[in-house]
Amino acid sequence: MKIIITIAFLGLLLLPGNALPAGPVGQVPVVSNPLGKSPESPDMQAVQRWQQLSPEQQQALRERYRQYQQLSAEQKQRLRQNLQRFKAMDSQQQQRIQERFQRWQALPPERREQLRQTYKDFSKLTPEKQQQLRQELEQLKNLPETERAERAQQLRHNYMGGQRNMGPAGGMPRLPMRRMGH
Repeated sequence: MKIIITIAFLGLLLLPGNALPAGPVGQVPVVSNPLGKSPESPDMQAVQRWQQLSPEQQQALRERYRQYQQLSAEQKQRLRQNLQRFKAMDSQQQQRIQERFQRWQALPPERREQLRQTYKDFSKLTPEKQQQLRQELEQLKNLPETERAERAQQLRHNYMGGQRNMGPAGGMPRLPMRRMGH
């Protein structure tokens, strides 16, 4: 899935009591309380949170919402499941995920596409080959830099069919991380 929706957006949109205010996507909620709801009600809290966002933040969330609305029901379900797994993690795991996401966002689009292709290539390997490659990559960490680069080149050729999937600066190939829960 090429559309990445931030965890903050998912928290605002998908959790009970954290939904964006009702109404058209582009409309800023009205401050008044025509239904006489308590300020502590989830709906009013959502309105208050929305109003505390800057116009730029509101616009970014509107765009994410439009992207979310274009997802299939299956994709939306996967996002909700991933959010639940994220919420079940301890704070260190959550921090690590957030840092990885920020690094991903900072990558140039070409590099992201290379990594997606690496993931696809890796996924085509049998589970045994995937495990074997992970073990061999783990062993590379103990080698000197020059030896590591040479061995990484051999692994790319043996497992992935060439150099297309190089890691940064020709270092170790970057392989996909295990999915959460696997």
